[in-house]
Amino acid sequence: MERRKPFLALFDDPHGQRDEANFYPDDKDRQIKVLRFADGVIFMSPMTRDRYVMQGLVEASKTYCLTDSYPLDPCFYSSDRSPAALSPQADVFGRFVHLGNLPEWRPIDPLLEALLADEKASPCRRPVFELYGYVYPAAAKLIQSYPVLANSFVIKPAVGHLESHHVAAQADVLLVMIGARHLDNQPSKFFVYLGHRKPVLVIGPPGNPIEHLVNAMGIGVYCDVKNVGAIRKGLDQLLSNYADFCQAFDDNEAAIRRFRADAVAADLLCILDATLASARQRLGT
Repeated sequence: MERRKPFLALFDDPHGQRDEANFYPDDKDRQIKVLRFADGVIFMSPMTRDRYVMQGLVEASKTYCLTDSYPLDPCFYSSDRSPAALSPQADVFGRFVHLGNLPEWRPIDPLLEALLADEKASPCRRPVFELYGYVYPAAAKLIQSYPVLANSFVIKPAVGHLESHHVAAQADVLLVMIGARHLDNQPSKFFVYLGHRKPVLVIGPPGNPIEHLVNAMGIGVYCDVKNVGAIRKGLDQLLSNYADFCQAFDDNEAAIRRFRADAVAADLLCILDATLASARQRLGT
């Protein structure tokens, strides 16, 4: 600010605490003071942006929203470097993959409870879940404590970004977990793997922006993270109507294309142009 340069702020996550009802900013006065000098402020979630505006932290007129994007380079979609598939099992229907860490604030306990409640379901409908990355100890222990879970979950080490795309290419369904108090969070993994055209199972708090995207495009199921019954129902919907969710990628091609890398890059360039124009006006140059 003192160097008379354009100032663009970027919020991956809000600075403060949040729950299902509200956002409680840390260093509120300091944030207001800093953002007053910003020529533009990018938020990676429209709900985070709205919360900052409602709290009086920033003027709405200089805020923008941006999402992550899925890549276009063919190397991310080649099948020759994909890892070996799971060994064929007659009683398995559906390979669900979660790419990324699962810490305590992104709990999978409701999903585990849903599968335990469905233990007596027909074995031909049993999905397998592959979890790539850290899984918090309590969940890992719970998985090993019940045969139905131990037979349904495979915990694997994290993989690099390129290999994660090769894993996604072999998945039947991509799993996205959102913690109950992260109402505003839009996980990058939802956008990054859209190019693989795989149906999604998103488990998170009702009202999260991802819920609207999933329902509007019809490419998967969004389930209430606190509702075991809803998760059971969502799993059944995915397994029973899998072809329809795959078809939704074709039916909603235009909506999905807005998350291509080149489309999001174009949005960013527009934001940079607007920010530069605002800076020139502020600085009188």
